[in-house]
Amino acid sequence: MPPDAPDGTVGKQAPGRVPGPAKRSGAAADSSRYPHDRLAATPNPSTRRGVGAVCARPHTEQETIVILAAHQKIVVGVDGSPNSVSAALWAATLAERLGSPMHIAGAVQQPAFYLGESASVIPRDVWDEQRHTAERVVTDVAAAVLARHPNSAVTTSVEETSACAVMVELSRTARMLVVGNSGSGPIVSALFGSTTQEISNASQCPVIVWREGADAVDEPILVGIDGSATSEVAVGQAFDLASLFGVSLIAALAWNSLSQGAALSLPGSPDSGEIEREQRMLMSECLAGWAEKYPDVSVEHIVQQGNPAHLLVNLSKRAGLVVVGSHGRGVVARALFGSTSSNLTRHAHCPVMICRDR
Repeated sequence: MPPDAPDGTVGKQAPGRVPGPAKRSGAAADSSRYPHDRLAATPNPSTRRGVGAVCARPHTEQETIVILAAHQKIVVGVDGSPNSVSAALWAATLAERLGSPMHIAGAVQQPAFYLGESASVIPRDVWDEQRHTAERVVTDVAAAVLARHPNSAVTTSVEETSACAVMVELSRTARMLVVGNSGSGPIVSALFGSTTQEISNASQCPVIVWREGADAVDEPILVGIDGSATSEVAVGQAFDLASLFGVSLIAALAWNSLSQGAALSLPGSPDSGEIEREQRMLMSECLAGWAEKYPDVSVEHIVQQGNPAHLLVNLSKRAGLVVVGSHGRGVVARALFGSTSSNLTRHAHCPVMICRDR
């Protein structure tokens, strides 16, 4: 076993998987630690597809531990609700499969009320109790995770700021973020949806929005394709996860006149048959490099005319995870119908991973 790190954490081997580029072009440190804190590392990062290979000089063993632990973490945000606990347990299963450490993050924001020229805050003792409650929440969730996954590497933190600010900051060094979707009533759903959208828009890594009822990724992985840069990132993530979990892949592409930037009824515009042939060719180009890289992943191709969000929501009924880019190519369509990723986080029947081209 590798020697203990200076902060008392323990390094151990764990595989890292980061998707490589497709052939087609176009495309924070923890403030506190859970007592059972363990960090994962590999003894020779230069031989893997991961963050260890980007540095100019070889790392010492302790540097390797710090770098890989920071960049491979699965970060899950919790607020004490039953759904956030379930999301954390789902994320723990994902982290275990990925061989990644897990970080459980909480936040408590002090409200201020405008009174004349000054702001009045809640009493300090009430504020302290709120922070203690948040700390108990992350500690209890960590205990629940370790009870089910005793070999997991778990850290925790509670920050005095908004949940969005916490998650975005942690995304700078995380492998991916996981947040829960409560869906408990129209007002709560609208507020949560706004926060989720803010996180996915600003995150430096993929964001998974957990959906109620999700248990494990044992069904096919569904990926939405439109040829955009973020879609290409999503395709790479989808292939990598499908290979890792030993499941098949469903590649779906929906097109309409607005997504093509033209109305089919206009003179001189291409007919639907021609557009569909172009879209099938686009899908083949998007998948070509990845299909060769992951020959173990069987792929089902679906190309249909219609609304992308509607198609993906319907297909999500038989998927374990949906992977999409944060925004696609159809600017006009987004303006009229809204973001596909935003629609999915509210209506999909399984967790949704949102990828950015970063």
